Amino acid sequence: MDASSTPTDALLAAAAVAIFFFVAILCLYRVVVWARRRSKRAYVVGAALAPLIALGKVTDPDFRVVQEAKQLKKRDEADAGDPPAEDNGR
Repeated sequence: MDASSTPTDALLAAAAVAIFFFVAILCLYRVVVWARRRSKRAYVVGAALAPLIALGKVTDPDFRVVQEAKQLKKRDEADAGDPPAEDNGR
C-alpha cells in the first residue's frame, strides 16, 4: 500500500461513516414524523415493538434497581410522620 493512498482512504472512510449517520438520522426522523401522524399502521408497529422494548428493562438491571429505589423512597416518604388521628365521632 502506498503512503500517498492512506489519507485518501481515510477521507473516503470518514465520508462513508458521515453519510451512513446522515442517512440513519434522516430515516429515524421520517419514522418519527410518520408515527406522529397517528396512522393505524403506526399503532400496529408500536404494539409489535412493545415486547422488544420491554426486553431492555429485563436485561438492564441498573434500571430495575433505580426504579425499586425510587419506589422505596416514595413509600418511606408516604409513611413518614405520625399516623392520622382516628376520630370515631366522639
